[in-house]
Amino acid sequence: MPKLSKAEVTRVYSSHAIAITGTAGFLGSTLLKALENDKRFKHIIAIDKKPPPFKLKKAKWVCLDLTFGACDEKLVKLFRKKRCTTLVHTALLTKPVRNIEEAHELESVGTMRLLTAAADAKIYKLILSSTTDVYGAFPDNPNFLTEHHPARGGMLSPFLKDKVEVENQFLTFAEKHPEKMVTLLRQATILGPTVNNFKTHFLQNPLVPTVMGFDPLFQFVHEADVLRALLKTITEDHPGIFNIVGKGVLPLSRAIQITGKIPVPIPTFLLYPLAETLWYLNIGSVPGTHINFLKYLCIADGTKMWSRLRFQPVYTSQEALLGFVGRELNKEEFSKRLEEIEETN
Repeated sequence: MPKLSKAEVTRVYSSHAIAITGTAGFLGSTLLKALENDKRFKHIIAIDKKPPPFKLKKAKWVCLDLTFGACDEKLVKLFRKKRCTTLVHTALLTKPVRNIEEAHELESVGTMRLLTAAADAKIYKLILSSTTDVYGAFPDNPNFLTEHHPARGGMLSPFLKDKVEVENQFLTFAEKHPEKMVTLLRQATILGPTVNNFKTHFLQNPLVPTVMGFDPLFQFVHEADVLRALLKTITEDHPGIFNIVGKGVLPLSRAIQITGKIPVPIPTFLLYPLAETLWYLNIGSVPGTHINFLKYLCIADGTKMWSRLRFQPVYTSQEALLGFVGRELNKEEFSKRLEEIEETN
């Protein structure tokens, strides 16, 4: 795969802009801050209907709602004016919402408008931040899900169905435009000291509900490694789908033990209706269909990440969890690991 030198990256991004959607959210704002502090990137466009959660130094925030019908026309003008060559799409919901129609309009329809604009503006590189949850948790899942495994998560909930649709739109775009560089990063559950999503809320509850008789394996990836993966695909060309996962897995019981919370095993026949009732009473954080993830495997294979993307996370799954609960990690050890990883690349 072509790999640009630092000087070449500087040359490309000194005259062309990079656009990021969803910059008010965790992942979009984290990437935006990293690019703000990177001298190689001169022109950055932050797209969101809300401003970024920090003061911008060189990036330009563009207030734009992907649910707005004519946003694709505005995007085309913006991309052309700023000579945008790279688009990173992170404007996806991080938790299920009760307004299914609004969520669909933002994710599925909004992505369609974004890709239409990207095609018209002749953007070269498109990167989608997705999730390994699109595989879904099912009793017939293999131990490790490769990128060739079908994304069946949409069978579980509208929340995941929209994400699968977004992925399919990117893949269709790649087929129609083989001259473009289209990359999909499927990240495992992101953990770390600053991340905030419905799964971190689940692990922060004093009492953590589990399904009686089940103890599935969980897989995490540290937020710093997700940022490294995004930066790598921005500065290098790697078309295709890649699972981004930390090394190793943890049984749910061990994960709960590390967080210091108390597991509350509940029989399946009680937990499903309980979760559904709490969801419709606006008390629960997820509908009952997500309980599949507390019963069955959804572990992604990281082989392609290493062999094709040449990417190796610094943190293991357990270390990502430890970082999330505030345990002190040995910074010198991780700096040494990062140096060794970069030397091998």
